[in-house]
Amino acid sequence: MTHIVKFFETTLRDGEQTPGINYFAEEKLEIARALADMGFDTLDCGFAISGEPEFEAIRLIARSVANAEICSIARCYPADIDRAWEAVKDAAHSSIHPFISTSPLHREVKLGKTRDDVLEMARTAVARGRQYTPNVDFALEDTTRTEHDFILEVVGAVRAEGVRFVALCDTVGFALPWEFGQLVADVKREFPDVRISAHCHDDLGLAVANALSGLSNGAERVDTCFNGLGERAGNAATEDVVMAIRTRRADLDLDVNVDTTKIIPTSRLIARLSGMQPQWTKSVVGANAFAHGGGIHQDGVLKDRRTYEIMRPEDIGLPPSETRMHVGKLSGRAALNAQLKELGYDLAPDQLARAFQLVKLVLGKKKVLEEMDLRRCADTAINPTATVADALVVEAQANGAAE
Repeated sequence: MTHIVKFFETTLRDGEQTPGINYFAEEKLEIARALADMGFDTLDCGFAISGEPEFEAIRLIARSVANAEICSIARCYPADIDRAWEAVKDAAHSSIHPFISTSPLHREVKLGKTRDDVLEMARTAVARGRQYTPNVDFALEDTTRTEHDFILEVVGAVRAEGVRFVALCDTVGFALPWEFGQLVADVKREFPDVRISAHCHDDLGLAVANALSGLSNGAERVDTCFNGLGERAGNAATEDVVMAIRTRRADLDLDVNVDTTKIIPTSRLIARLSGMQPQWTKSVVGANAFAHGGGIHQDGVLKDRRTYEIMRPEDIGLPPSETRMHVGKLSGRAALNAQLKELGYDLAPDQLARAFQLVKLVLGKKKVLEEMDLRRCADTAINPTATVADALVVEAQANGAAE
């Protein structure tokens, strides 16, 4: 049977750790509502112990959003666990998520702890959380640089205390996809009843690939951030994981219970409130994700969008009017003709040929072709008395605009 992937959506916590982002409580609530309405299972809303504003923001979401599980993370200290629970306890569905670093580097340099210390802290954190709720998850920070036998020790210890999900974390984006998949498979083989969440960062551009590899090897849940936000190079992008699974669900034997038609509105909400726009070539949500610049590509898409688009723009909530035929120096006549038709022009073949020559002339002087340039070229091409002098006027106007 096709497995439905669960999501630990961490835009509100790991996403807010992106340098330069600071959400106010009302903004976090607006994002939380949008994510919940899309169908994400658990919202990682913040780090309650980090300060009063963060605590109040998490509690506001907990009291206001009923259609998703509300979570706060915590270090493996009693005060952290208690504060996390205080923040989420009023939610219709709540959970807490302690974590601790497990790798030798983190144990020695960051924590100053031994393996035994870390093991005991992990065990007691889950045990304390379980006094409040059965929905206690646990994350092994920097799992992919941790000794294999110690990973199994920690998982075994938190399993014995009744942990719900164990997050295996490629915290620094170090793993290769087959390595992360093997890690998940190894843990699953040792503890078949343990539910695994894949937490992957994008330092080497492999976060989504690693997350999918983890899911293919037994993970049931994935941790993601919208627009690829997160520490350093970001987390596995929510929109990428969702659409990779939805687009290739027959091959992955996976699917999602997410309303994909809300991807673009939610991405734009988060971009506006975070102040960080996705790069133009960002997969799924980038401004150019459904734009075409090469003449061969444009001709194919105009005949049948499936030639160069593996997703339909309407499936992610992108209005067809926002898909673009970019008329540039590499474009062909088909794209120019389509663009001019949108502006109300219907040129004869000889007129189109002349307009095409004029467009190329302008693009020899300007980086970007604007609507007025297209109209000027079309009007000149249509004018039966137009001469070479008219073309030179177009060129002069292009020169002036370029300067």
